[in-house]
Amino acid sequence: ASTRAPREDAVACQAPLLRHTHAAARSRRGSASRNMMLQRILVGVASALVSLRYGVGIYAWRLSEGLEKPKYETVERLPGGIEIRSYPSYVVAEATMRGKTMSKATGNGFRACAGYIFGGKNRVRGVFAKGSRSMAMTAPVRMETSDTQTKVSFVMARNESLSTLPTPTDAIVNLRQIKAHTAAFVTFSGKPPSEARVAKERLRIEKALVDAGYAPASSETLTYGYHDPFATPNLLRRNEVGVYVTKA
Repeated sequence: ASTRAPREDAVACQAPLLRHTHAAARSRRGSASRNMMLQRILVGVASALVSLRYGVGIYAWRLSEGLEKPKYETVERLPGGIEIRSYPSYVVAEATMRGKTMSKATGNGFRACAGYIFGGKNRVRGVFAKGSRSMAMTAPVRMETSDTQTKVSFVMARNESLSTLPTPTDAIVNLRQIKAHTAAFVTFSGKPPSEARVAKERLRIEKALVDAGYAPASSETLTYGYHDPFATPNLLRRNEVGVYVTKA
């Protein structure tokens, strides 16, 4: 017969259960530790990706800020952040897109103009001249929209003229001398504006023009984008909507 006390028997019976409980606790602590480590790794990766994204974005923004832009004089500042500007004449390479939505026209027009200035779709002028050449990128990318068409254009550098620029070989691209003009603009940051946003900003400009003694000189609406829509963060992107104006 066993001489162990009842208490000793109870402890002996509970020993396996205690070992199982301790093992489960260690497993939970190990699992929690692994989960915490995984969370730290994921947070670190996310932080690195965000840093990379904004690092690339700021670099793209700086490049765009350094591009040549058309000069203008500020004639007057109206309430609501609207600016009346006077521009001298300049030359653009322009693609005209008819019967397309603004977003589709922008993409197609941009690719056509880019093909011209980067040397792939132009022919150097001259009897004995051969080949093509590239031109300097400038800002902004311009759009002139009306009820029937959208014109997408790149401003040519100030040292270029209609006589020195190569001839476009893409049928939808033309060179055009933009006459000296006065226009009213509103500036805002964010992604490239939708058609609804452009219409809203034009309406706001028109209301301000009436009070200031100006009137729209054209039914076309100008939309300018100064930074690329892919790399540059929306917070840093500069957009403008404008209207050609004249004194009422």
